[in-house]
Amino acid sequence: MTAAESTTESEIAAARIAVYQFLLAMLDKPTAEQFRWLRGDECRDTLSRLCEHFLIAPPESEFAPEEFAEFESRYLACFEVGVPAPPVPLLASHYNRRRPAPATIHEHVLFYQQFGLRPAGGNSEPADHLSAELAFLIHLDERARRQAEKRESILRARRDFLDRQAGAWPARAAELAAENGLPDVYVATLSLLARAVEHDSELAAAALAEFKAENDDALA
Repeated sequence: MTAAESTTESEIAAARIAVYQFLLAMLDKPTAEQFRWLRGDECRDTLSRLCEHFLIAPPESEFAPEEFAEFESRYLACFEVGVPAPPVPLLASHYNRRRPAPATIHEHVLFYQQFGLRPAGGNSEPADHLSAELAFLIHLDERARRQAEKRESILRARRDFLDRQAGAWPARAAELAAENGLPDVYVATLSLLARAVEHDSELAAAALAEFKAENDDALA
């Protein structure tokens, strides 16, 4: 890999980290700090730019109600409370009907352990929650930038995790958000998530194919 290629990969990793950190902030559990940020111009401007980049209609309504209590209740009603389930659960196991939930969660844990990711202090969410998945994808990019593992190992882990876990359900979650009439800020954010992980998966597959071709040429 040339210096130019390395720089490009580093730039892609940095951009991807920024997108996933933004999505994590948008869809994380409500806090007073998050509430103030969502009601500010910086958040709206960033989401508008990302929507434009990924060809998604930006939200037109307010991002958060005027009162924090209402904002928190709205989030819970969208993602965490409902019978028999919330309108849009942020759990990979909810969308994977082919396997029992414990098996899906266990596979997530194995991915995290293999690459040294430990749950953030105070995080009680299951391993297959969106927040944990995004944290892991960010973690992989950070390790790649530090060259903590071989490039091929990181690429394979990224491709496999996206294909089998983190990339498999966001598109359906975005569809459910629209079908169930969630606030358009959540519809747009989940649509952005679906496009981002799809693009991420395509990049990982292409990079692995290029890596294999380079190795085949070297062995020829």
